Amino acid sequence: MKSNAKLHALMKGPLSPLYFCIGDPIVGNPTEHMVEAAFASLDYNGRYLTCNVNAGDLGGAMWGLRSLQFAGGNVTAPHKMRVLEYLDELSEAAMLIGAVNCITRRKDGTYYGDNTDGKGFLEALLEKAGSVENKKVVILGSGGAAGAISAELVLAKAGEVVLVNRTQERALSLAKRLTGISSTKVSVQPWQGTYEIDSDAEVVVQATSVGLFSPSRCVDVQFGKRNNALFACDVVFNPVQTLFLKRAQDAGCIAIDGLGMLVNQGALAVRSWTGEDPDRLAMREALDEAFLCE
Repeated sequence: MKSNAKLHALMKGPLSPLYFCIGDPIVGNPTEHMVEAAFASLDYNGRYLTCNVNAGDLGGAMWGLRSLQFAGGNVTAPHKMRVLEYLDELSEAAMLIGAVNCITRRKDGTYYGDNTDGKGFLEALLEKAGSVENKKVVILGSGGAAGAISAELVLAKAGEVVLVNRTQERALSLAKRLTGISSTKVSVQPWQGTYEIDSDAEVVVQATSVGLFSPSRCVDVQFGKRNNALFACDVVFNPVQTLFLKRAQDAGCIAIDGLGMLVNQGALAVRSWTGEDPDRLAMREALDEAFLCE
């Protein structure tokens, strides 16, 4: 090194804001790649880490993230419901749904939980379907994603939302919370054996985790004769082309994969963290790159 060379400190500060994604399993989740592309589009110096957290370790993980002053993060299965007890405040949507997928650390150090899944899904659906008003929508499952999607459909005044789940109590509880919010009729159907999708349904949403990281797995449903066009949506994003969507396309349905929902809910999360809207095209391109590299 020359004696007259100027030395520059690499770590003057401030420290980069840290963000997380927690779930189990979490390997194969492309959110980190997508969010970092969003940060880059904003020239924002955030860092995003993907962490596998077992169900029994959720409490310890949340206190650890809080102690390390993580600025926010995402929560995925199976923690979306249980994480509520570790947060200081919830959005109206999160309270209604009973699940959180987005956490933001406020200036006073408190953790605020929101749910952007339903809004992200609805934006992706409307791009193809135009409107959900007065349409009949069948939701397969009644967990965190199903609750978020159902709530947004009710707020958008879908004609009817049918909750199909093997555990009746959970579906009935969700239906009770959603009934009366708008003119939308909310009903529950049992899922025993193979479920045949109603012939008058106009949208069906596969809102369970079945098929995630498992290309050969599919929920036990049957696409019968149709009275009208059917939009078939899957919240699973890895693989992108799930077995559910393949069977839906073979039956003549219009398939909508989980990437649109993933991008939209991610953009809403980034806006909550940074106050700015990221480049969604850059986020989608990052996802395409992530899956191309698999």
